[in-house]
Amino acid sequence: MSDEKAETVSYTLRNLSSSLDKTIAAVASTLGKSKNTLILETLEREFYNYITTYARSNLLVSAMDAELAKKFGIEILPEWYESVHTIQYDRYLSTELKLDSIDKVDAVFKGNLPLLELRAKQLVDKGYLKLPRGISLTFALFIEIAKQDEVLVRKIHKGLFGISENFYEYVNDIRKALSLPAIKPE
Repeated sequence: MSDEKAETVSYTLRNLSSSLDKTIAAVASTLGKSKNTLILETLEREFYNYITTYARSNLLVSAMDAELAKKFGIEILPEWYESVHTIQYDRYLSTELKLDSIDKVDAVFKGNLPLLELRAKQLVDKGYLKLPRGISLTFALFIEIAKQDEVLVRKIHKGLFGISENFYEYVNDIRKALSLPAIKPE
């Protein structure tokens, strides 16, 4: 993340217990780092979201959003939409799909471009005509889920989608387009 920062801000940590400070110092010493570096790396690892960063900064995502909007009559909402749920969704997928760098998110997005229209059609047919900015990346992530082995697809379904109509139908439409075997709904 540090290469991407245009500016920085400073934080002051207050009310740390002396035992926590000693733990941080010991871990930093063991790793050969300063406490500041250790804390910064921990914050970046815990809070930096490669999916959101990619969606907001990639011109191809914006272009694909516009292309899908034009082709399917979708209105792309002007503001970025972010909530606790979208943050959890991105963090969960980052972990499960091992998207731990911008390059990996880029590879998933570009690798799934050919099926974006299929995913868009699935939602448009259900009446979803107003969608958030970055939706083409969200579509690409769903396609990536569909490509995974059955165990991981089921795990992600339970972890993110819970009770959702059409999940396996949509996944299997994508799997069919990729000549992958269908996954039976649970």
